[in-house]
Amino acid sequence: MDMQTQPPQQLPKRLRPVLESLAARNENQQWEDFIARMLLKLELSPEKHAAAIRRYEELGRHVARNMGIGETDAHVVVQGSMRTQTTIAGDGREKFDLDIVVKLCGAEFEGLKHSEDFFQTFGAALYGIEGAGDPKPKNRCWRLQYPGEPFYFDVTPAVPLSETITGTDLRVRDEKKVWSPSNPEEFADWFCTIANRRFAFQERIVRSGIALDEARTIVDPLPQTKVPLDDILRRLVQLMKLHRDGYYKNLPEVRGDARPISVILVTLAAHAYNEMVAKERGNYSSAIEVALEVIDRMPKFIRHVNELAFVDNPALPGRAGENFADRWNTDGGLRAKEFKTWHTRLVEDLEALFSEEYSKRSEGRVRAVFGEPGVKAWKDSQHKPGILGGLLATAPSQPRTQPQAPRSTGSRDTLA
Repeated sequence: MDMQTQPPQQLPKRLRPVLESLAARNENQQWEDFIARMLLKLELSPEKHAAAIRRYEELGRHVARNMGIGETDAHVVVQGSMRTQTTIAGDGREKFDLDIVVKLCGAEFEGLKHSEDFFQTFGAALYGIEGAGDPKPKNRCWRLQYPGEPFYFDVTPAVPLSETITGTDLRVRDEKKVWSPSNPEEFADWFCTIANRRFAFQERIVRSGIALDEARTIVDPLPQTKVPLDDILRRLVQLMKLHRDGYYKNLPEVRGDARPISVILVTLAAHAYNEMVAKERGNYSSAIEVALEVIDRMPKFIRHVNELAFVDNPALPGRAGENFADRWNTDGGLRAKEFKTWHTRLVEDLEALFSEEYSKRSEGRVRAVFGEPGVKAWKDSQHKPGILGGLLATAPSQPRTQPQAPRSTGSRDTLA
């Protein structure tokens, strides 16, 4: 076996046979081509992107006007999956969501002791936005459905920190806690810094003379740059979200409501990826190896203290920190159980999928991992041979292209 295709020895024993089988069949390239075809179907079209930008720009002006403040006192920024470029578009029959924070500044927002009046005043200011429909309250945000558009907005009002909350720039309304800390921009910066790190095998691709897409992630109000060709972490997060959404699609609502939220998947995957690229960057030879190992390590970064679960906001340390898994500790263990069940299923589905010969892959296996978008791409691939380039960019001799950021699902008022 070529050293460049040999699975690293630190991988769990159960993963090594899968990777050895893939290498022996020389099918990495075909799987990457297939995944690329599938993800290309989930891209956010230029028309949808332009429509979201128009609505996004209108929102800030409307809020400032209705609240009687200057436009510079209402700073609108995108948060979550659109900002980290880890969104997915589903099967095209559902809307994509855009998570927005409106940061409000000025003397009237300083030192607020209670959040409810502030939250309701902000919600009232959202009425009358052309095409948005009536706002609907959530725990931290207001949802604007935009009935005539292919998207909806979750809009979170935020104000500067109060006397009782320290260690963060912002605070947002929370039904149970009154105020909760939040720092979506810093969290996005943390994730993007990790996602932009590369393994040694990826540097070999560059040195081989292949022309890679030079676009790099820019954290701005609405990222429009292409995701880099060798962006394993972002593509892996997309795949996990796609699997999660497909897994819970036909399950009872009570289970769907308890499914792992996106910010937890993003945080755990980033921790695992960062550990691997920092300590073992020369031990991997393909992105499939990296992806399987990242997924396997994710539970390791769930912290437990006195039977309580913590997935800490890594960009908000200290006593005023934010626990993304706080609801795991108040639901009788339902969400913790769902995470474990889904994670186990993800590992099993990926192992089963990659263990099959590419030419004999079954529709059932493809659907289990990628849902209907994967099945459609699988059927299309029967009639459209050739390499589109793709998601994982593993083989040193093959250039790839990367999908841009489409729609996110399951954000549940979280950062990503």
